[in-house]
Amino acid sequence: MEQLLHWCDLIGIVIFAFTGVLAAGHKQMDLFGAVVLACVTATGGGTTRDMILNVPVFWLSDSYYLWIAAATGVISFYLIRYLQVPMRLLMIADAAGLAVFVVIGTQKVLDLGHTPAIAIVMGVMTGTFGGLIRDILCGDIPLLLRREIYATAALSGAAALVILDDIQALPGEAVVAIAVFVTLGIRLAALRWNLSAPIARMRPD
Repeated sequence: MEQLLHWCDLIGIVIFAFTGVLAAGHKQMDLFGAVVLACVTATGGGTTRDMILNVPVFWLSDSYYLWIAAATGVISFYLIRYLQVPMRLLMIADAAGLAVFVVIGTQKVLDLGHTPAIAIVMGVMTGTFGGLIRDILCGDIPLLLRREIYATAALSGAAALVILDDIQALPGEAVVAIAVFVTLGIRLAALRWNLSAPIARMRPD
């Protein structure tokens, strides 16, 4: 189980770093800007989680996470210069990163002995805050705050993991896989059929 979570963590780092570079490409940033976006997107959620929980920040104790994010940023920067990358790919890659990091964050907080409610909140934060920082740096309204089904997908995946973990009817690996697919499935369905949440409207005077 620990090995599975470790590999999921690495996959999430690569995916979110890639989305950071895609966002930088659409804003026509240079290599430095692309690598910065790659690193903050890949590590922002986990860093925020660890600081709030007052535990060692994960990439300070295991610096290879940061190196992987930076290396992905450099490789992706040159890759997208020669390939036509649609904005749709950014959204799909972001959905995959969201699913992986939500589950990783939720499971880590459960392993630390916190309550399910805290685990869900921290899981959602882990999955969404890297993208939130990325969007703010790009001058965009963060996906987390738009009408799209985004935070709802993260919340559903985190809740699914907590519930299945409490029931203990399935192996840990199966619980992780189901939670990932719940998050990813809801987010991709929202992208496919343009599903959205109600928006705040002011009643005219």
